[in-house]
Amino acid sequence: MAMPLITNLVLRIVALILLSGAAVIIVTNSAKASVDDAIKFNGSVKTINAYKYGLGISVLGLIYALVQLPFAIYHVITREPLVLGNELFLTFRFYGDKVVSYLLATGAAAIYGFAVDSKRLIDDLDNLVKKGGRDDLSHLRSKYDHFSIMASLGASLLLLGFICTAVSSVLSSLNLAKKRSGTTEVQLSY
Repeated sequence: MAMPLITNLVLRIVALILLSGAAVIIVTNSAKASVDDAIKFNGSVKTINAYKYGLGISVLGLIYALVQLPFAIYHVITREPLVLGNELFLTFRFYGDKVVSYLLATGAAAIYGFAVDSKRLIDDLDNLVKKGGRDDLSHLRSKYDHFSIMASLGASLLLLGFICTAVSSVLSSLNLAKKRSGTTEVQLSY
């Protein structure tokens, strides 16, 4: 009985750390570079919609993790849920874990999709400029490559936060099933 409680607590703490890291990376990662008036890159949370979405989702995940953490800590310490016997709370946790985990996955996908697509566009632009006989994109490219790597890192942290929340969601479903069946053990059939 204690192992799933500790696992749930650890997952919520790890998710909190991962989502904090993702939010910090998203907010602080920016790059500005230009070759001339026609070729400019300005990347930040202020200018990229996928980044805005990812930041919003990571903050939502952080808030949810912070709300759930005291309940998980209390449950581990006392072996009783803080909201004792309240099926409504277990249902909220069950659906909350599911919704937040899926939103975290979409935030990670949005940022990663932006990073991959824009890298391809920079590569195409670099090839086009080189065909024109110019080699002016090296400064832009180095700044963008760093920006892209950091964006992918932020997306990876969001994805790992999704995995922690999704596993916690499975544990929430087991707790809800236990409450509804009136037993302390849930028999899993395959």
